[in-house]
Amino acid sequence: MRSLDDLKRWKDYGFVLTPVAEDKSPGLKPKQKWKYDWSDETLLSADRLGVFHDPSSVFSIDFDDDDYVAHKYLQLLPDTFTDGKVINGHRVMTHRTYKANGQGAPSINGYPKYPKNISKKKGLLVEVLTGKQTIFTGGDRFIALDIPPAEVDIKSLEKKLKLICFFTEVEKVWSAEGGRDEAHLRLAGALAKLPADEYPEELLQQFQEQLCINTGDHELKNRTQKIRYQRKQLENGKKIFGITELRSHLESELEAYNLLFEEEVKEEDTDPKEYPLIDGLTFDTIEYPKVNLIVDPIIPERSFNQIYGYYESGKTMFGVALSMAMCSGRDFLGWTIPNPVPTLYVESELPGDQFRSRRNAIKTDYFEKGIPFRAEHHFTLTQDDLTMAGFKYGFKSIAVAQHEGKDAAKDYGRKGREFIENILYKIEQRTGRKPFYFLDNMTRLATIDENKAPDWHPFINWGIDIKNKGFAGCFVHHANKGGNSKGSSGSSTIGRLLDTSIALRKLDNEYRFDMTGKANMQSSIEFDKSRGFGGSDASKKRIITMNEYGEWKAYPYLKQVSFQILKFHNQGMSQKEIREIHKELDLSAPSVDRLYKELVELKLIQKERKSHCWKCKKEISHTQHERCQKCTSGIICNHIDDKTGKECGACYCENPKRKKNENKTPY
Repeated sequence: MRSLDDLKRWKDYGFVLTPVAEDKSPGLKPKQKWKYDWSDETLLSADRLGVFHDPSSVFSIDFDDDDYVAHKYLQLLPDTFTDGKVINGHRVMTHRTYKANGQGAPSINGYPKYPKNISKKKGLLVEVLTGKQTIFTGGDRFIALDIPPAEVDIKSLEKKLKLICFFTEVEKVWSAEGGRDEAHLRLAGALAKLPADEYPEELLQQFQEQLCINTGDHELKNRTQKIRYQRKQLENGKKIFGITELRSHLESELEAYNLLFEEEVKEEDTDPKEYPLIDGLTFDTIEYPKVNLIVDPIIPERSFNQIYGYYESGKTMFGVALSMAMCSGRDFLGWTIPNPVPTLYVESELPGDQFRSRRNAIKTDYFEKGIPFRAEHHFTLTQDDLTMAGFKYGFKSIAVAQHEGKDAAKDYGRKGREFIENILYKIEQRTGRKPFYFLDNMTRLATIDENKAPDWHPFINWGIDIKNKGFAGCFVHHANKGGNSKGSSGSSTIGRLLDTSIALRKLDNEYRFDMTGKANMQSSIEFDKSRGFGGSDASKKRIITMNEYGEWKAYPYLKQVSFQILKFHNQGMSQKEIREIHKELDLSAPSVDRLYKELVELKLIQKERKSHCWKCKKEISHTQHERCQKCTSGIICNHIDDKTGKECGACYCENPKRKKNENKTPY
């Protein structure tokens, strides 16, 4: 049985825990939703426990091979928190969980599953789990290695996962009797042709040795030395066996061998030989393309932007709603859309049906208010769309890490960026206008070390390049794990080249409205980069909400108690009257005065200025009485004198005592 000490230890690992039933729900009665703050009592009594990936900043390597061959290579991965499952009375290790640490998660040719067929689980060997949760204890689950999740080099881990897939395919068709030496010679040749700086001899020997152990072959030294011999043969220009001969010998396609290579793209140099020379006179005569506002005042044409936020901050809902407003020409949260533009929203995580349900929720407000939604100019792309179109590995990475030599990253994600750029050109051709693009999100679409500035450079350069070609867009990213004030995840280099950076944050309870329904969103929004509109009212921090009917609203960034004071004011109560009921607001009287003053400064409460006439001593209103034409700044007293029956008509500029102190005014 687990104990409080167990819970404390796992929480110290950073694990955000949850009960998990057989039906993959929390399984509590009465029925409850997923949440991140279960009590220790609930966690102790639950049959099984899982760990949430995103809020725990972890990912899990899940071995899913129905034949349990891939599982035999799990031990070749770096030691970390490891759990398993009892299968037919045997304890089989199934998961290794690692710390994410801003590097993203491993990807096998752009998709974290192998084989490529994601519509059927049959045949799945290895999967990288980054969403929802992984069950690790309780029921038929057990913990094999109870240590903190390790931080590892993602690219190195990715190589080992690819080798596991390849050796699993090899072992499944390996002959235990006869022809072993011939098979090993061909296997060594195929391995020797892998880039030596990416797949060193020691790494390949570990896997070949494990194959020997798994197949009962005791000639380990003889088998593993073949790789070194074959590489020397290659260096001497001699022909050796390779994957073609191995496939023929084992009578198998061995598709996973293709995972070990990336296609290198060479770009033809067609640039002019030198930069142009432009003096001041020439500069004044050049007609540069005009840069107008797409979303006034926050997003201009030909711009490179970012939306980021912590989990549950509503990044995707906000991005989709903004994209729909942009293509339909509908004002959004107080911003105007001067000229509608077609939009492309690339959603890399959500299944197509879930993504459509989010869009439909936002569309409800269009239908309710009779506002046309230009669906023909709202283009979308999901993982399901790629799968159904025949893309075996899903999205190609738009940014790839640049470490471990020139062969480590090959084209640094150029191929993935070209796919995005090509679809932008197609949209322009169909609609006649350059579209605005959303890339949601960088952690899924890129395989970089986010904390290393050089890994960002190819993607940043591409973003700057296509904005100078006339396209504007934005990428969606996660907030830094350091907290709400730490900016977007990874290197600060990216922020320096952005035009606009929008930060979304989930609201604390004291700021949240009481909203009905499940499908509502409440977040704060502010700009940590606001080129061209910084310092204006548009750049101020606000609260934004979307209710269950898809209606969006924006409010000043105030706690709910301030909205209650504003409500009392609008009902006709004075500041003094509100102060007298301060206990109902759970505030002190001075706190009421402070919050009331804040509302006045924000101009949410118009506090009328009042003075007294120097002559008749009666009260003068600065908003209701006429200004003096002589001094243009004073207020003419229009009170009727009780004795004479005439209007007073005095202004402070007529005050005989005024000359004694010119700098002071009685009003």
